[in-house]
Amino acid sequence: MRWQVVDAAAAVAVLAVCGFAAQEAGRPSWWQWVMVGTVAAPVAIRDRWTLPAGLAALTASAAVLAYGVIPPYAAPVLLAAVALTQYSVAAGLPPSRSVPVLATGLAGAAALAVLWPSAPLVAVPAVAVPWLVGWLVRHRRRLTERIADERTARAVTEERLRIARDMHDTVAHNLSMIAMKASVARHVAAVRPEESVTALEVIETASREALVEMRRAVGLLRADQDPAMPSGSDEDLRALADRAQQTGIQVELTLVSETTPPAGARLVVYRIVQEALTNVIRHAKATRCTVSVEAGKEAITVQVVDDGTATVAAPDGTGYGLRGMRERVTTYGGSLQAGPRPAGGFALAARMPYRQSGEDEP
Repeated sequence: MRWQVVDAAAAVAVLAVCGFAAQEAGRPSWWQWVMVGTVAAPVAIRDRWTLPAGLAALTASAAVLAYGVIPPYAAPVLLAAVALTQYSVAAGLPPSRSVPVLATGLAGAAALAVLWPSAPLVAVPAVAVPWLVGWLVRHRRRLTERIADERTARAVTEERLRIARDMHDTVAHNLSMIAMKASVARHVAAVRPEESVTALEVIETASREALVEMRRAVGLLRADQDPAMPSGSDEDLRALADRAQQTGIQVELTLVSETTPPAGARLVVYRIVQEALTNVIRHAKATRCTVSVEAGKEAITVQVVDDGTATVAAPDGTGYGLRGMRERVTTYGGSLQAGPRPAGGFALAARMPYRQSGEDEP
């Protein structure tokens, strides 16, 4: 709205100056007033009707000069009107439509040389320079929009990957417990029915948790927007260890804190421990597992070691679980090593330095 007022004021100024100059050149007739008005009006409508305004300003300005409606000393006002409309044409229209307008303006400037040999020296820059400035503004605007679109697409892709990791981490953990307890219930149902009832209770609890976690993972755009999401606190880690022990694996959890890590780092640790315990339950055939989390002053370290006889599902370390853990740790500039131990079992170690910038999102 502000620029529309400015354009209207500029159009009034062009009309006033041209009208005054026409009065000095002689009493103008009605058609001369129409020509002067045709020079001024495009300035007011150059943003709404860009192409007609640009062509009208060029044609009317050339006609006013050619027919001597105003004296030559008032020609800069006409050039200003042409410059404003040429800028709008180049800034608002694609080159396929603005270049013909530029060519028309240059041809008109060259034609004025028949009346004034020096006219092209003034008219050509008045047409070409504003057009070039407008084209540069349009090009920069399109480049900025393209960069913004690429950033948006990249952010969407990263968010989809984050949600996929969360779904894998949270749901797979609970489903592993369900599968193991279902197997236990099936084997002991006939001989020890009381144990099968306990296993079914664990299955029920894990199923409900899996359903809740899936809904959260699908519905969230950012983990910190849902207070029900695990925060990675010591209580959350102990709850993970307790649930893993319900499958029959003895879990020894050690928590050491010299400082309070950022919220995002705590959540990454939670996901790492969750995925590691899931792998132990599903693949390791272990009876005992040790989990150590140490929050130092500069970094947080995680170690998970089991005494199983089997490795992870993907022996080369390319499984989605390990891949997701590495992606999370890499976000913090950390490192992760995982692989079978020479003495048997599987070991995982991760280290993440704290970010100094205050960014704490996984």
